[in-house]
Amino acid sequence: MEILGLVDVPLYLLLCLAATVLIYIYGRWNYNYFKKQGVPGPEPTCCIGNNTGANFGHDLYAWSKRYGGVFGIYFGRAPAYVISDPEILKEVMVKSFDNFRNRVIFPVPYPVNLALVFLEDAAWKRVRNAISPTFTGVKLRRMCGAINDCARTLTTNFAKVMGKDAGVNMKQYFGAFSMDVICQTAFGIKVDSQTDFNHPFVVHAKTLFQPTKLAVVSSALSDAVPALGPVFNKLGLGLFPQKSVAFFETITGEMMKQRRNDKTHHQEGTDFLQMMMDASIEEGNDDKSADGQTVKHSVRHLSTEEIVAQCILFFVAGYETTASTLTFISYNLAMNQDAQGKEMLRNEEPNYDNIGKLKYLDNVITETLRLYPPAFVIDRTVSEPTQIKGLTFSKGQDIFIPVMAIHRNPELYDDPDSFKPERFEDQDKTVAFQAFGFGPRACIGMRLALVEVKVALVNVLRAVKFDRMPDTPEVLTFAQNPTILQPDKDIILKVSPRC
Repeated sequence: MEILGLVDVPLYLLLCLAATVLIYIYGRWNYNYFKKQGVPGPEPTCCIGNNTGANFGHDLYAWSKRYGGVFGIYFGRAPAYVISDPEILKEVMVKSFDNFRNRVIFPVPYPVNLALVFLEDAAWKRVRNAISPTFTGVKLRRMCGAINDCARTLTTNFAKVMGKDAGVNMKQYFGAFSMDVICQTAFGIKVDSQTDFNHPFVVHAKTLFQPTKLAVVSSALSDAVPALGPVFNKLGLGLFPQKSVAFFETITGEMMKQRRNDKTHHQEGTDFLQMMMDASIEEGNDDKSADGQTVKHSVRHLSTEEIVAQCILFFVAGYETTASTLTFISYNLAMNQDAQGKEMLRNEEPNYDNIGKLKYLDNVITETLRLYPPAFVIDRTVSEPTQIKGLTFSKGQDIFIPVMAIHRNPELYDDPDSFKPERFEDQDKTVAFQAFGFGPRACIGMRLALVEVKVALVNVLRAVKFDRMPDTPEVLTFAQNPTILQPDKDIILKVSPRC
C-alpha cells in the first residue's frame, strides 16, 4: 500500500501500527480519572497501571510518603484509592462498614476461594459467625496447655544452641513452634516440626508464602487482565501453589473422615477442626407464621469444602504472621537489651489469665507490630456508591490501606522509626494501629495469635536472652513480597543464657 504516493508500506505493518495505537489508547483510556477529581498519585504504565508485582506493598509505603493520606493508583485500567488518613479510615472500616464490607477478590484456586478472607456479603457473615466461637476466652483457655507444651520444646531447642558462634536463624525456630501450635490447636495432632525442620507441614506452609517470580508475574498480569486469573490458576501459576494447597486439602479431608468414622474422639470440640465440624448457624431471618409464632429458617452446617478452606486459611494466616512477629520481637529485644526481662511471671505457668497482667510485654508486642506489621497491606472493595469527605467511591472500586504508612506516620507516632514500647502505656489502639485490621472485618484470630506470642515469650525469656551478632543490621530492609512483610535476609541472633 502506497502512502501519499511516495512510500510503499506492507499492509500487515499498517495493521500492526493501527493495533498498537488502539491498544495504547485503550490501555490509557481511564488514566485521567483521578486528575479530574484533583486526587494525586503516581503515573501509571499503559495497561498495567501501578501494579508493581512483588514490590507493590513497599511502593504503597513510598508513595504514601510522597502523595499523602489519600491518592490514586491504577490496577490495570481500574482506578483504586490508597488511604492512610485516619478520619477517612474510620468511615471506611467502621461507620460506613456496610458500604465497604468486602475485600478485594483475586483469583485463587478451589477450595481456597471459600476461605473466610475471600468470602463476600452473606456468605462471609455466615461463615464468620460459625467460626467466631472458636476464639472465645473459654476456648483459648483450653488451648493454653497445648501452646505451653510447644513453647517448652522451643525453649529447650534454644537452650541447645546457646552460645553458638554462628548464631541462630530466628525464623526457623519460631516458624517450627508456630507450626506445632497450629497442628495442636487446629487439629489436635502433634507434629514436632521443631525437631524436624523439613517436616512436610513446614515445607508446604513456607511455599504458600514464598511465591515464585513466575507466580508474581502471573498475578500482575491477572490484575491487568482479570480473565487471565482462572487460566493461570489451572496452570498452577497462581500465588497459592497447587501442590501445597492439595497437600493441606488432603490432610484436612482425611482427618475429617477419620473423626466422622470414629465417634469416640473429639466429642467436646476442643480444637478448631472439630468446632467447625460441629458449627451450624440459622440461615435467613425469623419469619412470623399465621398464628404469630416465630419460625426459624433451616439449620445448615459448614460444608466439607468450607471447612477445608478455613483450615488452609488457618495454616496460611497462623503460620507466617505469628512466626514473623516472634522473629521481629527477638530482633527488637536483641537491639534493645534493656527491654528483655523487665516483666516476668515468677514460677507460674503462663495462661490466658495471667499473661493479661503483663502490660510491658504487651507493649513490646504492640510496638513490634507497629514497626513490622506482617500483613502490611489491607484492602477493601466498595459495595455501594459512597461519598466521604469530598471523595467519591464508585461501586466495585478497590481501596488499599498501607499499614506501614499509618504506623510510621510522625503525625500519629512521635519518632515513628524508633522502638519505644512505653509509647503504648497510655495510648489506646485506635484506627492508627492496623496490625490486625480494624472494625468488623478485623482478623478473627487476633486473640489466639497474641496468646500464642505471649506464652512463647514468657517461656523462652525465662531461660535465654537474645544478643545481636556483629553483622546484625541496625535497620532492617525487606524482601519483595506484595502483602507480607519479610526481611530480605534471615535474622540471625546469638542466644545466650539468662543469668
